[in-house]
Amino acid sequence: MDKKSTIYCGQKTWLEGPAAEQFNRVIDFPGIIQGAAFPDLHPGRGVPVGAAFLSENIIYPALIGNDIGCGMTLFNTGVNEHKFKQDKLFRKLGTEVEKTLKHAAWEIASSESGTVADPENFLGTLGHGNHFAEFLTIDKILDEEFCRQKDICKNRILLLIHSGSRGYGEFLWRDFAAKHGDDGVVCNSTDGRNYLEKHTELIRWAAFNRRIIGKALCKMAACDAEMLIDAVHNSITPYGKNTFIHRKGASNVESAQAVIVAGSRGSCSYLVAPVGDGVENIHSIAHGAGRKWNRQSTRDRVRAKHDSMDSLLKTKLGTTVICPDKNLLYEEAPEAYKDITTVINDLQDFKLAKVIAVLRPVVNIKP
Repeated sequence: MDKKSTIYCGQKTWLEGPAAEQFNRVIDFPGIIQGAAFPDLHPGRGVPVGAAFLSENIIYPALIGNDIGCGMTLFNTGVNEHKFKQDKLFRKLGTEVEKTLKHAAWEIASSESGTVADPENFLGTLGHGNHFAEFLTIDKILDEEFCRQKDICKNRILLLIHSGSRGYGEFLWRDFAAKHGDDGVVCNSTDGRNYLEKHTELIRWAAFNRRIIGKALCKMAACDAEMLIDAVHNSITPYGKNTFIHRKGASNVESAQAVIVAGSRGSCSYLVAPVGDGVENIHSIAHGAGRKWNRQSTRDRVRAKHDSMDSLLKTKLGTTVICPDKNLLYEEAPEAYKDITTVINDLQDFKLAKVIAVLRPVVNIKP
Protein backbone atom coordinates (compact mmCIF):
# COMPACT_ATOMS: atom_id res chain seq x y z
CA MET A 1 0.00 0.00 0.00
CA ASP A 2 1.28 3.46 -0.90
CA LYS A 3 1.95 5.63 2.12
CA LYS A 4 0.93 9.26 1.96
CA SER A 5 3.24 11.89 3.42
CA THR A 6 3.37 15.68 3.17
CA ILE A 7 5.84 18.26 4.48
CA TYR A 8 4.01 21.58 4.83
CA CYS A 9 7.05 23.85 4.53
CA GLY A 10 7.49 26.72 2.11
CA GLN A 11 10.75 27.66 0.43
CA LYS A 12 11.48 30.39 2.99
CA THR A 13 11.17 28.02 5.94
CA TRP A 14 14.35 26.89 7.71
CA LEU A 15 14.32 23.10 7.27
CA GLU A 16 17.32 20.97 8.21
CA GLY A 17 18.06 17.90 6.15
CA PRO A 18 18.19 15.57 9.19
CA ALA A 19 14.62 16.57 10.10
CA ALA A 20 13.30 15.52 6.71
CA GLU A 21 15.40 12.35 6.88
CA GLN A 22 13.94 11.44 10.27
CA PHE A 23 10.43 12.11 8.97
CA ASN A 24 10.91 9.90 5.90
CA ARG A 25 12.46 7.17 8.05
CA VAL A 26 9.38 7.03 10.28
CA ILE A 27 7.10 6.86 7.23
CA ASP A 28 8.73 3.52 6.42
CA PHE A 29 7.90 1.99 9.82
CA PRO A 30 5.56 -1.03 9.68
CA GLY A 31 1.98 0.03 10.31
CA ILE A 32 2.54 3.73 9.53
CA ILE A 33 0.08 4.67 6.79
CA GLN A 34 0.35 8.47 6.67
CA GLY A 35 2.58 11.29 7.84
CA ALA A 36 2.35 15.07 7.97
CA ALA A 37 5.18 17.45 8.90
CA PHE A 38 4.72 21.12 9.66
CA PRO A 39 6.85 24.26 9.27
CA ASP A 40 8.21 23.93 12.81
CA LEU A 41 9.75 20.56 11.86
CA HIS A 42 13.21 20.01 13.34
CA PRO A 43 15.39 17.04 14.30
CA GLY A 44 14.65 15.24 17.56
CA ARG A 45 16.26 12.30 19.33
CA GLY A 46 15.91 9.88 16.45
CA VAL A 47 12.41 11.06 15.53
CA PRO A 48 11.31 14.43 14.16
CA VAL A 49 9.60 17.14 16.20
CA GLY A 50 6.75 18.98 14.48
CA ALA A 51 5.04 16.02 12.82
CA ALA A 52 2.04 13.70 13.05
CA PHE A 53 1.79 10.07 11.97
CA LEU A 54 -1.20 7.80 11.45
CA SER A 55 -0.70 4.12 12.23
CA GLU A 56 -2.83 1.02 11.85
CA ASN A 57 -2.82 -1.83 14.40
CA ILE A 58 0.57 -0.76 15.82
CA ILE A 59 1.47 2.03 18.22
CA TYR A 60 4.95 3.57 18.52
CA PRO A 61 5.58 5.18 21.95
CA ALA A 62 9.09 6.07 20.70
CA LEU A 63 7.50 8.64 18.40
CA ILE A 64 6.41 10.76 21.37
CA GLY A 65 9.11 9.75 23.85
CA ASN A 66 9.06 10.83 27.47
CA ASP A 67 7.16 14.14 27.36
CA ILE A 68 3.77 12.45 27.22
CA GLY A 69 0.83 14.83 27.42
CA CYS A 70 2.87 17.94 26.76
CA GLY A 71 0.59 20.76 25.74
CA MET A 72 -0.35 24.40 26.15
CA THR A 73 -3.15 25.89 28.21
CA LEU A 74 -4.29 29.46 27.62
CA PHE A 75 -6.06 31.54 30.27
CA ASN A 76 -7.89 34.86 30.09
CA THR A 77 -6.88 36.96 33.12
CA GLY A 78 -9.59 39.59 32.68
CA VAL A 79 -7.15 42.52 33.07
CA ASN A 80 -5.65 44.94 30.55
CA GLU A 81 -1.92 45.44 30.19
CA HIS A 82 -1.82 48.83 31.93
CA LYS A 83 -3.46 47.27 35.03
CA PHE A 84 -1.33 44.13 35.07
CA LYS A 85 0.54 44.00 38.38
CA GLN A 86 3.96 42.78 37.27
CA ASP A 87 5.72 44.08 40.36
CA LYS A 88 3.33 42.19 42.63
CA LEU A 89 3.95 39.01 40.62
CA PHE A 90 7.73 39.42 40.87
CA ARG A 91 7.57 40.00 44.63
CA LYS A 92 5.38 36.93 45.13
CA LEU A 93 7.66 34.72 43.02
CA GLY A 94 10.79 35.91 44.78
CA THR A 95 14.19 34.42 44.00
CA GLU A 96 13.28 30.72 44.44
CA VAL A 97 10.80 30.68 41.59
CA GLU A 98 10.25 26.93 41.28
CA LYS A 99 9.84 26.39 45.02
CA THR A 100 7.44 29.33 45.35
CA LEU A 101 5.35 28.29 42.37
CA LYS A 102 5.15 24.69 43.53
CA HIS A 103 4.00 25.71 47.01
CA ALA A 104 1.33 28.03 45.59
CA ALA A 105 0.11 25.31 43.22
CA TRP A 106 -0.18 22.76 46.05
CA GLU A 107 -2.33 25.16 48.05
CA ILE A 108 -4.73 25.52 45.14
CA ALA A 109 -4.70 21.80 44.31
CA SER A 110 -5.66 20.91 47.89
CA SER A 111 -8.96 22.72 47.45
CA GLU A 112 -9.67 21.46 43.92
CA SER A 113 -12.12 18.72 43.07
CA GLY A 114 -10.77 16.06 40.75
CA THR A 115 -7.23 16.32 42.14
CA VAL A 116 -4.98 13.68 40.56
CA ALA A 117 -2.42 11.50 42.33
CA ASP A 118 1.08 12.96 42.66
CA PRO A 119 3.23 10.43 44.56
CA GLU A 120 6.55 11.87 43.30
CA ASN A 121 5.57 15.51 44.03
CA PHE A 122 5.93 16.87 40.52
CA LEU A 123 2.71 18.88 40.80
CA GLY A 124 3.27 22.60 40.39
CA THR A 125 6.48 22.26 38.37
CA LEU A 126 6.84 23.38 34.76
CA GLY A 127 9.93 21.41 33.84
CA HIS A 128 12.92 22.56 31.84
CA GLY A 129 13.71 22.49 28.13
CA ASN A 130 11.27 24.61 26.18
CA HIS A 131 8.57 24.58 28.88
CA PHE A 132 7.46 27.94 30.21
CA ALA A 133 4.76 30.15 31.67
CA GLU A 134 4.14 33.40 29.83
CA PHE A 135 1.91 36.38 30.36
CA LEU A 136 1.01 37.91 26.99
CA THR A 137 -1.06 40.79 25.74
CA ILE A 138 -3.38 40.84 22.75
CA ASP A 139 -1.43 42.95 20.28
CA LYS A 140 -3.70 42.59 17.24
CA ILE A 141 -7.13 41.07 16.57
CA LEU A 142 -8.02 39.67 13.15
CA ASP A 143 -11.17 37.69 14.00
CA GLU A 144 -13.25 40.13 16.03
CA GLU A 145 -16.26 37.83 16.32
CA PHE A 146 -14.30 34.98 17.88
CA CYS A 147 -12.57 37.32 20.30
CA ARG A 148 -15.85 38.97 21.24
CA GLN A 149 -17.36 35.58 22.11
CA LYS A 150 -14.34 34.71 24.28
CA ASP A 151 -14.16 38.17 25.89
CA ILE A 152 -10.71 38.74 24.40
CA CYS A 153 -9.93 42.42 23.91
CA LYS A 154 -6.96 44.30 22.50
CA ASN A 155 -4.32 44.86 25.22
CA ARG A 156 -5.94 42.14 27.37
CA ILE A 157 -3.47 40.01 29.35
CA LEU A 158 -3.55 36.25 28.76
CA LEU A 159 -1.48 33.54 30.41
CA LEU A 160 0.02 30.61 28.52
CA ILE A 161 1.34 27.50 30.29
CA HIS A 162 3.49 25.04 28.32
CA SER A 163 4.30 21.81 30.17
CA GLY A 164 3.87 18.05 30.09
CA SER A 165 3.62 15.08 32.44
CA ARG A 166 7.01 15.79 33.98
CA GLY A 167 8.82 12.77 35.47
CA TYR A 168 5.75 10.54 35.11
CA GLY A 169 6.11 10.54 31.33
CA GLU A 170 9.76 9.62 31.75
CA PHE A 171 8.83 6.68 34.00
CA LEU A 172 6.31 5.29 31.51
CA TRP A 173 8.60 5.70 28.53
CA ARG A 174 11.55 4.05 30.31
CA ASP A 175 9.43 1.09 31.36
CA PHE A 176 8.23 0.59 27.80
CA ALA A 177 11.64 1.17 26.19
CA ALA A 178 13.34 -1.26 28.58
CA LYS A 179 11.26 -4.03 27.04
CA HIS A 180 10.65 -2.86 23.47
CA GLY A 181 13.26 -0.23 22.67
CA ASP A 182 12.08 1.92 19.76
CA ASP A 183 9.91 -0.87 18.34
CA GLY A 184 6.17 -0.57 18.16
CA VAL A 185 3.66 -2.99 19.65
CA VAL A 186 0.29 -4.24 18.48
CA CYS A 187 -2.31 -1.90 19.91
CA ASN A 188 -4.50 -4.72 21.27
CA SER A 189 -1.63 -6.62 22.87
CA THR A 190 -1.27 -6.63 26.65
CA ASP A 191 1.67 -4.22 26.51
CA GLY A 192 -0.14 -2.01 24.01
CA ARG A 193 -3.29 -1.76 26.12
CA ASN A 194 -1.29 -1.18 29.33
CA TYR A 195 0.70 1.61 27.72
CA LEU A 196 -2.37 3.36 26.32
CA GLU A 197 -4.19 3.14 29.65
CA LYS A 198 -1.29 4.75 31.54
CA HIS A 199 -0.79 7.25 28.71
CA THR A 200 -4.39 8.42 29.13
CA GLU A 201 -3.80 8.97 32.85
CA LEU A 202 -0.73 11.10 32.10
CA ILE A 203 -2.63 13.25 29.60
CA ARG A 204 -5.09 14.04 32.39
CA TRP A 205 -2.32 14.69 34.94
CA ALA A 206 -0.45 17.06 32.62
CA ALA A 207 -3.60 19.07 31.87
CA PHE A 208 -4.42 19.28 35.58
CA ASN A 209 -0.90 20.48 36.38
CA ARG A 210 -1.08 23.22 33.74
CA ARG A 211 -4.42 24.37 35.11
CA ILE A 212 -3.15 24.48 38.70
CA ILE A 213 0.01 26.37 37.73
CA GLY A 214 -2.07 28.85 35.74
CA LYS A 215 -4.34 29.50 38.70
CA ALA A 216 -1.36 29.89 41.05
CA LEU A 217 0.36 32.46 38.83
CA CYS A 218 -2.83 34.42 38.29
CA LYS A 219 -3.44 34.50 42.03
CA MET A 220 0.05 35.96 42.52
CA ALA A 221 -0.68 38.62 39.92
CA ALA A 222 -4.11 39.36 41.47
CA CYS A 223 -6.03 38.45 38.33
CA ASP A 224 -8.50 35.81 37.14
CA ALA A 225 -7.67 32.49 35.46
CA GLU A 226 -10.44 31.58 33.01
CA MET A 227 -9.29 28.68 30.86
CA LEU A 228 -9.76 29.33 27.14
CA ILE A 229 -7.82 26.54 25.43
CA ASP A 230 -6.06 23.33 26.36
CA ALA A 231 -4.26 21.73 23.42
CA VAL A 232 -1.99 18.68 23.64
CA HIS A 233 0.85 18.31 21.15
CA ASN A 234 2.63 15.16 22.40
CA SER A 235 0.33 12.15 22.43
CA ILE A 236 -1.01 8.98 20.86
CA THR A 237 -4.77 9.24 20.29
CA PRO A 238 -7.28 6.75 18.86
CA TYR A 239 -8.63 7.59 15.42
CA GLY A 240 -11.12 5.06 14.15
CA LYS A 241 -10.86 1.32 14.73
CA ASN A 242 -7.32 0.23 15.57
CA THR A 243 -5.82 3.38 14.05
CA PHE A 244 -3.88 5.97 16.04
CA ILE A 245 -2.50 9.46 15.54
CA HIS A 246 1.00 10.00 16.95
CA ARG A 247 1.74 13.69 17.49
CA LYS A 248 5.26 14.86 18.33
CA GLY A 249 5.25 18.63 18.68
CA ALA A 250 2.05 18.92 16.65
CA SER A 251 -1.17 20.36 18.09
CA ASN A 252 -4.32 18.26 18.07
CA VAL A 253 -6.99 20.22 16.17
CA GLU A 254 -9.45 17.38 15.65
CA SER A 255 -12.20 19.15 17.60
CA ALA A 256 -10.52 22.46 18.42
CA GLN A 257 -11.93 25.89 17.66
CA ALA A 258 -8.53 27.43 18.17
CA VAL A 259 -4.98 26.64 19.34
CA ILE A 260 -1.84 28.58 20.13
CA VAL A 261 1.22 28.52 17.88
CA ALA A 262 3.89 29.72 20.27
CA GLY A 263 6.79 31.95 19.27
CA SER A 264 10.01 32.37 21.20
CA ARG A 265 10.13 34.65 24.24
CA GLY A 266 11.44 37.31 21.87
CA SER A 267 8.66 37.04 19.29
CA CYS A 268 4.88 37.06 19.21
CA SER A 269 2.68 33.98 19.49
CA TYR A 270 -0.44 33.41 17.43
CA LEU A 271 -3.96 32.32 18.27
CA VAL A 272 -5.14 30.44 15.19
CA ALA A 273 -8.21 28.55 14.01
CA PRO A 274 -7.76 25.29 12.09
CA VAL A 275 -8.96 25.30 8.48
CA GLY A 276 -10.21 22.42 6.34
CA ASP A 277 -11.42 18.93 7.17
CA GLY A 278 -8.10 17.87 8.70
CA VAL A 279 -7.76 14.64 6.73
CA GLU A 280 -4.67 15.62 4.73
CA ASN A 281 -2.83 17.04 7.75
CA ILE A 282 -3.99 14.28 10.15
CA HIS A 283 -6.00 16.78 12.24
CA SER A 284 -2.78 18.45 13.37
CA ILE A 285 -0.83 21.68 12.89
CA ALA A 286 2.40 23.29 14.10
CA HIS A 287 2.61 24.01 17.81
CA GLY A 288 5.35 26.64 17.73
CA ALA A 289 8.27 28.17 15.89
CA GLY A 290 10.45 25.07 16.11
CA ARG A 291 14.15 25.06 16.92
CA LYS A 292 16.67 26.33 14.41
CA TRP A 293 19.78 25.41 16.43
CA ASN A 294 20.38 22.54 18.84
CA ARG A 295 21.05 23.33 22.49
CA GLN A 296 24.84 22.99 22.49
CA SER A 297 25.16 25.09 19.36
CA THR A 298 22.83 27.70 20.84
CA ARG A 299 24.85 27.99 24.06
CA ASP A 300 28.05 28.58 22.09
CA ARG A 301 26.51 31.08 19.68
CA VAL A 302 24.61 33.06 22.29
CA ARG A 303 27.55 33.29 24.73
CA ALA A 304 29.68 34.69 21.90
CA LYS A 305 27.02 37.24 20.99
CA HIS A 306 25.95 38.48 24.43
CA ASP A 307 28.38 40.11 26.84
CA SER A 308 26.30 39.24 29.91
CA MET A 309 23.24 37.32 31.00
CA ASP A 310 21.50 40.60 31.76
CA SER A 311 21.09 41.28 28.06
CA LEU A 312 18.99 38.11 27.81
CA LEU A 313 16.61 39.10 30.61
CA LYS A 314 14.89 41.75 28.49
CA THR A 315 13.94 41.07 24.88
CA LYS A 316 13.64 43.49 21.98
CA LEU A 317 9.88 43.33 22.43
CA GLY A 318 10.25 44.48 26.02
CA THR A 319 9.52 41.07 27.50
CA THR A 320 10.84 40.52 31.03
CA VAL A 321 12.47 37.08 31.33
CA ILE A 322 12.65 35.20 34.64
CA CYS A 323 15.08 32.30 34.33
CA PRO A 324 17.51 31.47 37.15
CA ASP A 325 19.12 28.64 35.14
CA LYS A 326 22.04 30.16 33.20
CA ASN A 327 22.34 27.34 30.65
CA LEU A 328 18.61 27.35 30.01
CA LEU A 329 18.67 31.12 29.54
CA TYR A 330 21.21 30.65 26.76
CA GLU A 331 19.61 27.55 25.24
CA GLU A 332 16.18 29.15 24.97
CA ALA A 333 17.39 32.44 23.51
CA PRO A 334 15.03 33.77 20.81
CA GLU A 335 17.60 33.35 18.04
CA ALA A 336 17.59 29.57 18.63
CA TYR A 337 14.14 29.38 17.04
CA LYS A 338 12.77 29.75 13.54
CA ASP A 339 10.99 32.91 12.44
CA ILE A 340 7.44 32.47 13.76
CA THR A 341 5.99 34.68 11.01
CA THR A 342 7.36 32.28 8.38
CA VAL A 343 5.75 29.36 10.21
CA ILE A 344 2.40 31.17 10.38
CA ASN A 345 2.62 32.18 6.72
CA ASP A 346 3.15 28.53 5.77
CA LEU A 347 0.13 27.42 7.82
CA GLN A 348 -1.98 30.00 6.02
CA ASP A 349 -0.51 29.37 2.55
CA PHE A 350 -1.20 25.64 2.88
CA LYS A 351 -4.70 26.48 4.16
CA LEU A 352 -4.19 24.73 7.47
CA ALA A 353 -4.99 27.68 9.74
CA LYS A 354 -6.10 31.29 9.88
CA VAL A 355 -4.93 33.85 12.43
CA ILE A 356 -7.41 34.98 15.08
CA ALA A 357 -5.10 37.22 17.10
CA VAL A 358 -1.44 38.13 17.60
CA LEU A 359 -0.09 37.88 21.16
CA ARG A 360 2.96 39.78 22.42
CA PRO A 361 4.90 38.33 25.39
CA VAL A 362 5.08 40.53 28.50
CA VAL A 363 6.63 38.23 31.13
CA ASN A 364 8.28 34.87 30.39
CA ILE A 365 8.97 32.49 33.30
CA LYS A 366 11.31 29.48 33.08
CA PRO A 367 12.23 28.18 36.58
